[in-house]
Amino acid sequence: MTIALNNQEVVNLTTTEIPYHTDLTIEKLCYFLDISPKATNLITSMKFMLNTVERLNEFLQRSTFANHPLSLLTKMRKEHIDAHGYTDKATFVYDYYRGKQSALEKLFQEHMPAWKVNRLNSDDPERIYDVYAERGKYSTSGEVALFV
Repeated sequence: MTIALNNQEVVNLTTTEIPYHTDLTIEKLCYFLDISPKATNLITSMKFMLNTVERLNEFLQRSTFANHPLSLLTKMRKEHIDAHGYTDKATFVYDYYRGKQSALEKLFQEHMPAWKVNRLNSDDPERIYDVYAERGKYSTSGEVALFV
């Protein structure tokens, strides 16, 4: 693209488009973005949030404009909560009794291994949801665990 000012060429801009990778994996993404294998917390969060090739590619496309992969991951987590999170307590309670781990993962949009579930110190889904709502819809399981 060429920008002209008063019929004079000022600067010639070229745009680099990142190709869509049909075989993109977490490992390849970490290589492309120069993320160290020692960044285990970041990689664990990426594995949970970027669970499809489409989401991996979206992260790769958007990461060129982000300062740090963690800030982009946090932004994408919030967008996912806005688009797919629980909007009422009854649905969460129903899902909780059908599958505790998957309901908590959907609520917090973070990986919920057994130790995180146990950290909540409550098996009352209504109490968990109430504290979550009090703390704000972007609160993490760690924040909610402090107040349950």
